[in-house]
Amino acid sequence: MSPNSASGGGLARMRAWIPAIAIALAVSSAPTAGARAQSTPSPELGAEVAHQWCGYCHAIGGDRAVDVGPPFSDIAARRSPDYLRGFLANPHSRNWMPPFSHLTREQIEGVVAFIMTMK
Repeated sequence: MSPNSASGGGLARMRAWIPAIAIALAVSSAPTAGARAQSTPSPELGAEVAHQWCGYCHAIGGDRAVDVGPPFSDIAARRSPDYLRGFLANPHSRNWMPPFSHLTREQIEGVVAFIMTMK
């Protein structure tokens, strides 16, 4: 018996399993329809949240504010979505910004998506 023939049976069985393993991995890692829907941020929800919580100090769209914070269009031009997510998800050391602990992940994603529409 040659070394190749002894391992050939095991190798052949392993090769037979490769397509099945690949399919199982693809199916298990594919997002479900619900997960895809949740991962799509809603600029509309973000607009609602922004007008409720941010509009007094920040100019949103064409709206005027008290000029305490930069307009959303400036924020969109200067900051990345990742930066904004982190900024909204973590407490701030700046006393002039309210805490955002009341915002859900979906609301934060929506606000980020809304701000990014102003680029």
